[in-house]
Amino acid sequence: MKYFMLLTILGGVLGGCHLNTRSKFKDTVVFHDDLHYSSPAGKENGFDLYLPKTATAPAPAVVFVHGGYWRNQTRSYYRAFTGLYENFGLALASRGIATAVIDYRLFPGATPGEQIADVTAAVAFLKAHAGKYNIDPAAIFVSGHSAGGHLALMAAWKERNADIRGVVALSPILDIAHMRQNKEADFNKELSVPFFGAGDRDKEHSPASYATQQSQPAFLLFGENDYAYLIEQSRLYREKFSAAKLKHISFDSVPGVDHSSMVTEVNSRTDKVSDKVTQYIKNIVGQR
Repeated sequence: MKYFMLLTILGGVLGGCHLNTRSKFKDTVVFHDDLHYSSPAGKENGFDLYLPKTATAPAPAVVFVHGGYWRNQTRSYYRAFTGLYENFGLALASRGIATAVIDYRLFPGATPGEQIADVTAAVAFLKAHAGKYNIDPAAIFVSGHSAGGHLALMAAWKERNADIRGVVALSPILDIAHMRQNKEADFNKELSVPFFGAGDRDKEHSPASYATQQSQPAFLLFGENDYAYLIEQSRLYREKFSAAKLKHISFDSVPGVDHSSMVTEVNSRTDKVSDKVTQYIKNIVGQR
């Protein structure tokens, strides 16, 4: 499983789908690399910041959390070959949204709570430095892919973080117990049990448990060809949230997209995600 991104990415490289370079964005995006938002236990958590170059008014901002099932990848994962994750920053910043692509502590060196704390610390950093980077401190969103989407939702919904205006989650894990039931025995032995426990606290670790009328608005995108268990989760919770009249939580199925192409095609000719994300964020900001 841990090689799924590698195989897909290498295919993208050979196909020439992600050869975007920063030079193409020099007139629209300002780059701030290797910044640090916190230093838990002496470990510096880094991020790269992509800002709209021509923005006059303070811009909305996104903290983007990478995937990797809580144990793999970094913000610069395969950047040299594909621009992965950097492309998310380029795509949103060129559309007027400041984007911080962050690292966070990984399993086994961190607990679920510590990972969520890293996300909230990144949000706090952007708010504290909003004036310096021309960011609207009342329009900070969190976003992430897969496990990163899970952490983004937990940082907003579980923590009830008032500094987070909304969430955009790409192929997020909403229900840990459901994931556990649908994953391989080795996966559960190596990750689910040591990271989340034997199962008695799965609700505590599941974003779906914290979705209420008071939780922040969220846009949950799943690929039409996503992992089967995630498609099932999306259908299950679309129905449950609808029945609970949680109209501020919306779902979308992205046609022709699978779990990995949800992010590997961002900022390419076949990008089906960036415009959806941008429109959603601008719509939420416009509701104030």
